[in-house]
Amino acid sequence: MYRSIYISTCTTLLSLLIFSCDSFETRVPASEIKKASTWSKNDQFPSFPNCEGLKGEQAQKCFGDLLGENISNYLASQELIASRTIDSEIILVINVDKEGIISLASIEDPNNVLSDVSNLDDTLKAAIEQAPKALPATKTNVGSYVNVSIKLPVQIVAQPAEE
Repeated sequence: MYRSIYISTCTTLLSLLIFSCDSFETRVPASEIKKASTWSKNDQFPSFPNCEGLKGEQAQKCFGDLLGENISNYLASQELIASRTIDSEIILVINVDKEGIISLASIEDPNNVLSDVSNLDDTLKAAIEQAPKALPATKTNVGSYVNVSIKLPVQIVAQPAEE
């Protein structure tokens, strides 16, 4: 008999909670959501261990410089062939997820550099894939890691292959 009273009490309590949830409605204004999710100077940009302790623009610059250097070193080690003389910038759109995994989301190529350098898009993807794992970005007002997207400009300078 004691057991059935316990079950009955839980059922009544559960019904009351469900009913109570339906009775109250909470709405957060869109402006508050936007304000809470907007990047602030207190939020922590993705980083590498070499950049720890830096804040704000210094941390962003350190991360970009180290990632750019890593990509540049990888590109320099590859045998890429250009069909024309190139001195142009492309923009790598890079994602850093909540675990610090870096991936290439897209490439902005306003001057059609990708079509004039053999396998450049595949080589850039490989360069990003071999980049070291980052320390993820942190949204400090909620205290959690967040996914971020970063634009990294890369200058491509090339001469056509001589025959």
